[in-house]
Amino acid sequence: MGKDKYLAKLKTLGIHSASDYREAAFSRNIGLFSPGEQERLAQARVAIPGMGGVGGVHLINLVRTGIGRFNLADFDQFEPVNVNRQFGAKVASFGRPKLEVMVEEALSINPFLDISPYPAGLTTDNMEAFLTGVDVVLDGLDFFQFEIRRTLFNMARSLGVPVITAGPLGFSSALLVFTPQGMGFDDYFDVGGELPEEQKYLRFAMGLAPRPTHIGYMDLSRVDLKGGKGPSLNIACQLCSSLAATEAVRIIMGRPGLKPAPCFMQFDPFQQVLRKGRLTRGNRALSQRAKLWYVQNVLLKAAGKAKVSVPEPPPVPEDGALTREGALHLIRAAVMAPSGDNAQPWEFRHRGQEIHVLLKANADQSFFNVRQTASIISCGAAIENVRLAAGTLGMEASVSLLPDRSQEDLMATLTLRPDKPQTDPLTRQIWTRCTNRRPYGKRPLPQWIRDDLTGRIRDIPGTSLHLLNERGQLRRLARAIFLADRIRTEHQGLHEYFASMIRFSDEEAATRRDGLPLKNLEAGLAGEMFLRLTRPWPVMKAVNTVGLGRMVAMHSAQGILASGAAGLVVADGLEPQDFLQGGRALQRVWLTLEHHGLQMQPMTAATLFWLRWAWEGPSSFAPQHRNLLEKVWGDMRELFPDVDFRKQGPVMLFRAGYGPGIRHRTLRRDAAGFLAG
Repeated sequence: MGKDKYLAKLKTLGIHSASDYREAAFSRNIGLFSPGEQERLAQARVAIPGMGGVGGVHLINLVRTGIGRFNLADFDQFEPVNVNRQFGAKVASFGRPKLEVMVEEALSINPFLDISPYPAGLTTDNMEAFLTGVDVVLDGLDFFQFEIRRTLFNMARSLGVPVITAGPLGFSSALLVFTPQGMGFDDYFDVGGELPEEQKYLRFAMGLAPRPTHIGYMDLSRVDLKGGKGPSLNIACQLCSSLAATEAVRIIMGRPGLKPAPCFMQFDPFQQVLRKGRLTRGNRALSQRAKLWYVQNVLLKAAGKAKVSVPEPPPVPEDGALTREGALHLIRAAVMAPSGDNAQPWEFRHRGQEIHVLLKANADQSFFNVRQTASIISCGAAIENVRLAAGTLGMEASVSLLPDRSQEDLMATLTLRPDKPQTDPLTRQIWTRCTNRRPYGKRPLPQWIRDDLTGRIRDIPGTSLHLLNERGQLRRLARAIFLADRIRTEHQGLHEYFASMIRFSDEEAATRRDGLPLKNLEAGLAGEMFLRLTRPWPVMKAVNTVGLGRMVAMHSAQGILASGAAGLVVADGLEPQDFLQGGRALQRVWLTLEHHGLQMQPMTAATLFWLRWAWEGPSSFAPQHRNLLEKVWGDMRELFPDVDFRKQGPVMLFRAGYGPGIRHRTLRRDAAGFLAG
């Protein structure tokens, strides 16, 4: 319905003029505004560059407040990625110009509006016209449009026009008002001279929120300063508009209370925090320089190291054939599965429409890997990754476990058939999943997440998940983990194998692309020094003699206590096929935790020691360790009463919780290197 139709409809209601409509439509404003002030709002002209997440809501809020004149600029079109935060992003508007859609939305609210559109967007050529006759500008430009924003603020200042900018940061909004009499844009943000693009974005963000509330809960690995992308939420965009519109009304009415830059404000409803103050020297202040350095060189650098790229799947031929490129994509997904100390104990064959998953027994000969069970579990996880990734190729993977008993190393055959393209919600997590050894928060997992975790593995026959959520249970489990992990440092074979898998230099890690980079262990400087010094067994043995080796076990126990939950994935039997299914279930649980933004760390000692005890007998352990393990078995039986440890196979014990992301990832060898002949 166009403007004329809206006006015609109003006439049927007896409304024939803008003043008639204003009196009816904005009558509930009176009491906060006088009738004369409402008339002033109708005559005011507001410029809004950008009709996206913030700018579009600015427009609608101001129209409903009674502002009558607008200069609006935008060159972009709506698309699905805009839905989470942009007012005009609806299925019907996909592919349509944002400006056109938002003008229609505004006129549907008030057909008497005077709107000057700038469909080419805001440019240096049209900026002076865009600002002429304007009472105030509300900045709706995308965060990463820095140079045009800088030009806008500086030209507005020269023309005597105030500019309000409100930035969505997490759940919060930061607010700054720049007036001709206050501090200028360049001085406040300290962006004079030549600066790299990333530095400009960083200074803008830190100047917006000098005392940021959102850093603690925002996943900084999702911030891409180079690519110009970052998380943004409709909740925050709405809040931005509320704060900015309030200041716009204050300026138009000439009401008291305006606090232009260098005054700042950030309101965070999630943290229930309001932070405001005056940054007299802007980003030049010593405190700001320190924060800028810390965010750039510590937080963002760490997040950047942990960041992964999700590879694009190759095109699939019309006949649905599994090409070498398609097979390599699936193998890349497979090798992102977890394995003990990142040993990567698998190989793969590509035969027509089939991927064969093979156990590489010589990859891990450690004491932990009794009867190759840890490696078999890893193969199960790799199988699940292939099955999930097949959907991105428009294929369905049917899984046949241990299809040929004469080939002991053949764990599974996955047969790929053409299917409609589909992506399981867990597929992206194949590439982002990681082991996180950092402390987590103690907040318990909500019931809906616990239900989802158990529900995700219901279709994997013969597997189950048992979760511990109560603090008393976690304290008892921490004691059991402490006792089991003591053996890790007191057993020569275990210690020497673990030391051999630590990559003590970045060069060694990058060259070998297996094992555990030292930083990945999150041991801290003191812990790293301890690991270097105790690398030779004689040194570790001497350390154990005086009891210092127990610090490693204590670290593991503290990890359980610094968690929100612990879990045990169980297979219904003790045969290789059972552990392959258990590996699939483990991977599904792990990917689901990642999907929900939770962290996870396997705690392997207790489960693998139990299997060795059950299969090889207590005599496979030293006498002093048998006594420790007897206590561990007692705790495990009481903590997991629904598990029959005589008949069922414990696949993996793990801890989980809400916490900071990792800072250093493990590496994988090239997929082509895993292809067997």
